Amino acid sequence: MFAVDDSTVANVPWRSRLRASTQTQPLMYLAAAVIAGVLVDSFWSTSPSFASDRIRTMFWMVIILSCVVSIFVCARLGRSVTSAVALAIAVFGLGGLNHAIQMRSYAESTIAKMMGPQSRPTIVEGVIERPAVLRRHPMAERRSFENQSPWQTQFEVTLDRVRVGYDFEPIDGRVLVSVDGRLDEFLPGDPIRVFGDIRGIAPPTNPGQTDMAGYYHRRRLQGRIDVNQIEQVQRIGEPVSGYGFSRLIAQAAARSRDGLLDNLSESAGPLAVALVIGQRDFVDQETRDQLLVTGTAHLLSVSGMHLAIVVLMTQWIAMILRMPMTAKIGLIIVVCIFYCAITGARPPVMRAAVLVSTLMFSIWMRRPGQAINTLSLAGLILVLANPQNVFSVGVQLSFLAVATLIMTSGRGRTGSPAIDQAIRNEEQLSELAKSARPMAIKQLGYGVDIIRQLLWFSLCVSVISLPLVWHQFNVISWISVPTNVVLGPLLVLALASGICTAGGVLLGAPLLAVPATVCEFSLAVMRWLIQWAADVPWGHAWLPAPPTWWVILFYIVIGLSLCYPDGPRVRTWRYRWMVVWVAIAWLMATWQPRLDRETLEATFVDVGHGTSVVIRSGDGDVWLYDCGRLGNDVGSSRGIDEAIWSLGVTRLNGVFLSHADSDHFNALPGLLRRFRVDQICTPPGMMAEPEVALDPIRDSVQRYRVPVHELSRGDEVTLGRSTMRVLHPPTIRLPASDNANSLVVRIDRHDKVLLLPGDLEPPGTDVLVNQIRPAPGGVLMAPHHGSLQMDAPKVLQWCRPAETIVSGGQRADRPEVTDMLGEFGSGVHVTAHDGAIRVRIDGSGQVEIRSWLVSPW
Repeated sequence: MFAVDDSTVANVPWRSRLRASTQTQPLMYLAAAVIAGVLVDSFWSTSPSFASDRIRTMFWMVIILSCVVSIFVCARLGRSVTSAVALAIAVFGLGGLNHAIQMRSYAESTIAKMMGPQSRPTIVEGVIERPAVLRRHPMAERRSFENQSPWQTQFEVTLDRVRVGYDFEPIDGRVLVSVDGRLDEFLPGDPIRVFGDIRGIAPPTNPGQTDMAGYYHRRRLQGRIDVNQIEQVQRIGEPVSGYGFSRLIAQAAARSRDGLLDNLSESAGPLAVALVIGQRDFVDQETRDQLLVTGTAHLLSVSGMHLAIVVLMTQWIAMILRMPMTAKIGLIIVVCIFYCAITGARPPVMRAAVLVSTLMFSIWMRRPGQAINTLSLAGLILVLANPQNVFSVGVQLSFLAVATLIMTSGRGRTGSPAIDQAIRNEEQLSELAKSARPMAIKQLGYGVDIIRQLLWFSLCVSVISLPLVWHQFNVISWISVPTNVVLGPLLVLALASGICTAGGVLLGAPLLAVPATVCEFSLAVMRWLIQWAADVPWGHAWLPAPPTWWVILFYIVIGLSLCYPDGPRVRTWRYRWMVVWVAIAWLMATWQPRLDRETLEATFVDVGHGTSVVIRSGDGDVWLYDCGRLGNDVGSSRGIDEAIWSLGVTRLNGVFLSHADSDHFNALPGLLRRFRVDQICTPPGMMAEPEVALDPIRDSVQRYRVPVHELSRGDEVTLGRSTMRVLHPPTIRLPASDNANSLVVRIDRHDKVLLLPGDLEPPGTDVLVNQIRPAPGGVLMAPHHGSLQMDAPKVLQWCRPAETIVSGGQRADRPEVTDMLGEFGSGVHVTAHDGAIRVRIDGSGQVEIRSWLVSPW
C-alpha cells in the first residue's frame, strides 16, 4: 500500500481544501447549518432565559431576511465568499425558524391544554391518519386466560371534536389510540368516535428513565387514549377524501403481515413480519435482547440495507425483462416509493429512498453522483420535514453508519491530486500482479479480500456507533463485528424470500410454500447464529450509560479530525482517541455516587402495581427487594434496570423475592441477563411451588447458575457493615396463602428501622406483631401495595413508623389509602403519585425522603 507522508499532505493549503469541499459538497455544509439552527432553537426554547415562540420566530425571520439581502448585494459586488457565508447563515436561520414554527404549532393544539398526566374519561371524534398497527397485548397470556382478546390495536387520530357536557366542541391535535382487541379493519381516512381514557405525556418517574415526550413529539402526538373494548370505537361516516393511497397501502401491509404469519411458523413469522414490513411488535422480548447484544437489532428495523436489497431484486427483474434504462429507473423509483409507504415511511428508509432516487436521477442525466452530497440532501429533507428527527437516535445511527461506510470505502481523501494519483497507480500495479496468479489462488484471494473488507466495514461502523449505542441502549457488543458479516447473505435470502411470500399473498400467486420454506430456513439459521453469538463469553457487556456530554465530545473530536487531511499520523491519533474515550467512559459510567459509610439508602422504584426496592449501603453493597410489576408477562426489567444503572451499578449482591406473586418477581429474567447477581433469597419452598409463572424464573436461575438460599425467621444477611434480619415467615410454612408467608426483612440503622413486609396479610400479620416491637420513627413499606384489605391498624401500631411508602399503581393513589395509612400520624408517600421515592437514614438516625417527580436527584 502506498504510504502517504503527513507533511506532504499538510502542504495543501487549508483554504484550498475548504474551497474545494464547498464546491464539491455544498449540501453537506447546508445540512450542517440547518441542524445547527434546530439545535440552537431547541436549546433556546428550554433555557432559563426562555423566549416566547413568537419572539424566536421573529428573530429567525430577521436573520433570514438580512442574509437574503446580503446575498443579493454580495452577488452584485462579486464577493462570492461573503455571499456563501450569508447563504449558510440564512439556511441556519431557516432551520431555527422551521423548528420554532413547528414547536409553536405543536404546543398550541387545544387538546394539549386539556390533558394532564392522569387519565380521565372522554369522548372524541376524529379521522384516522396512519394505518393501524396490530400487536400482541403486553398482558396477552393473562388476557387469554380471562377469555379476552390477546391483541392490541394502535392508530393515530387527528381530532376534530370533543364531548363537553352534552355537546361536542371543536378541537385540534393528534393522539395515539390504543384499543384492547383486534381492530385493524379500520383504515386511514375513516372518521371515528372514541370512548376512552385520555392522558397527556407523563414525565419520567424513575432515575435514568427515558423521557417519552421526545418520541411523541417526533410523531406529532400530544397524548394517548386507552380503550378497553373494540365496541368503544365507532365508525361515524364515509371515508374522508384524500386518503386513497394510504388506504391501499394499509390494506396491502395488513394482508402481507397476515400472509407471513399464516405461512411461516410461530417462531419465524414474527421475525419475517419485522424484516419485510418493519412491524417489530410481534417479536418477543428475549429475541429483542439477543439482537441488541449481538449488534444485529438493525436487521429487524427496516432501513437502507433492506431497501438496497429490494432495489437489487428490482434491478434483477428489470434485467430479466430486458427493460430499457429509462423504464428500469422508473420501476426502481416506483418500488422505492411503495416500499417506503408499506413500511411506514420511517426516516432510515426515507434516507435510503432519497439516496437511491438521486442515484437513479444522476444515471439518467449521465452525471456522476457525490455520495456525501446525496446523504446530505437526504438529511436536509428529513430535518426540514420534521426537525425532531435531529434528536432521534434511530436517525442518528442510520446516517452515522452510512457516512462511516462512505468515508471508509472512499478514495482520494488526501487533498492532493498528485498523491491520490500515486495511490491509484500503486493499486493498479497490485491488481496487475494478482491477475498473474493461478485461477484457484486468484479466486481464493478475491474471497479473502471481500471478507476482510466486510469485516473492516463492520468494525468501523461498530466502533463509530459504539458511544451512541452505549449511551442509548446500555450495551457494548464486540461480537457484532463478525456476526453482521456472517448474517449478511442470510439476510438477503430471508428478505428476498419473505418479499416473494408477501408479494405472492397480495397477488394471489400459487406455490407460496417455496419462498415461505426458504424464508423459514434462512430465519431459523439466523436465529440460531444470533442465539449462539449472544451466549459467547465476553461477547457483550451491559453497562451504565456514559454522560451525554462525553458522547457529544467523542463525535466532535472525530469530526474535527476529518477536517485534517488523512494520513498515518492522523489515523493513529484518531485510534488512540477512541481507546482513551472508551476507557474514560467506562470509568465514568461505573462510578457510583458517593454515599456516607454510615448511611442506608433505599429507592422504591415506580413500577406501577408491583414492588422493587434498591437497597444500598455506604460500603458499596447493593441488594434488591422484589423485582416485578403487574402485567409483565414477558419478563422485562425495564424501569428497574435504569434505576440501578443510574447508580453506576453492574453487580447486585443479592435479590430478595418476598413471595410467589408474579408482580414481585417477574422482572428477574431480564435482570439476570443484564446484571451479575451473587445470590437469590426466597422464603422456604417458594421455588418449588407448582406456579407456572415461576417457570421462567427457575429457567433463568439455572441458566445463569445463581445460588438460591431459603430464609426464614431469625436468619441474617450482611449489608455492608450491618445486617438485614428476617422476621417472617417461620421455618415451617403457615397453612395460608403466599401473601401470608411473605419474606419480611428488617434493616436497622442507628435507632431507626426500615421494614419491608412484601404482601403480608393475616394470619402472617398476627405472627409478625407478636414479635418484639421495633423502635418508633422508622420507615415502613405498606404491605400489599397499600391494599384496603390489609390489617393496617395492627401493623401501624406495632411498627409506629414516621414514614410509610406505598409501592403501587393507580389504585394505591387514592385518598382512602392515604387516610388509612396516615391514621396514626405517619407520613404517606405513593410511587404512583410521587414517582420513585428515595429513603436515606444516616448514622445519626435522621430520615430523608425525596421523590423523583418533586425533587429529583
